[in-house]
Amino acid sequence: MKKCLIVAMVLIACAPDPTEPPTPETDAGTSDAGTVQEDAGSASDTGAAPSNKTIWAGPRLTFTKADYADPETAEAQDRITDSVILTRGSRNILYNIVEEVGVNRSVSPAGTLWALGTTDAIDDLVFQPLKQAANSRMQDLPDQDMVLHLVAENIYIDLRFLSWTVGSSSGGGFSYERTTPTP
Repeated sequence: MKKCLIVAMVLIACAPDPTEPPTPETDAGTSDAGTVQEDAGSASDTGAAPSNKTIWAGPRLTFTKADYADPETAEAQDRITDSVILTRGSRNILYNIVEEVGVNRSVSPAGTLWALGTTDAIDDLVFQPLKQAANSRMQDLPDQDMVLHLVAENIYIDLRFLSWTVGSSSGGGFSYERTTPTP
């Protein structure tokens, strides 16, 4: 009998107090809507735009990376924010030099998502990594309107590619115009 009481006491002692907020140990793996809260401003897995958006509608600027320009130099980088600085190597797609040392085709540029279209239709857009949003055809992007989503800052930018140099020995040049912060 003592053995049963000890076991019963251990089980009761280990059970969480229902009046205390859950801890990572007691909450792991649960999906109780009363204990897990989602940030209303975060993007969902479907790429849908969060509700509290910042849309840059300021004057457009043009950025150009010349063929063969060193992506490590400031003139070959578009510093959009402190956490998103876009550049391109001698081929492949853009990457975020703040978070990446090179291209990861399935997610680059890190910290960003892209959609074909404009912010005028933002609620209908589906955001994806750049290569997927471009249907793996970066050479077709010039004269296409896109929306760039800076995920961490929840900023949306209208962007239009003007040029995209194609080929493995092409030098990786590109240019686009994009909106800036609203004055």
